[in-house]
Amino acid sequence: MKSNVVPNCIRSENYMITFEVEEEKYEKTSCLFLAREAGLEYVEIQNLLEFYDDNRAQFSEMLLEAGHGLLDPRGSLLPKFYDILGLYTTFIFQKPDPDVAPPLMTDPIIA
Repeated sequence: MKSNVVPNCIRSENYMITFEVEEEKYEKTSCLFLAREAGLEYVEIQNLLEFYDDNRAQFSEMLLEAGHGLLDPRGSLLPKFYDILGLYTTFIFQKPDPDVAPPLMTDPIIA
């Protein structure tokens, strides 16, 4: 195996995905790198499964009403859909406000 290739594997009971990413190419095309180049600020990155868990109360009723078999009779997300949500990530960026000064990184000098 080449030293600049990082093997990655995602697996669960329902699937296994294996892929290779060359570090150099990945760094230059990553979402964070591209956002920084475009002048955007990182706000939040959250796995979709974590987002669902954080907002489960809001989504459970809606998913039950949709009737697509996503939830079991107790209102819990079925394992295969739980696994699928874990494959996705949300990225939130914003344009910096030009009127807001960046925070000081050192203590101000008091004269």
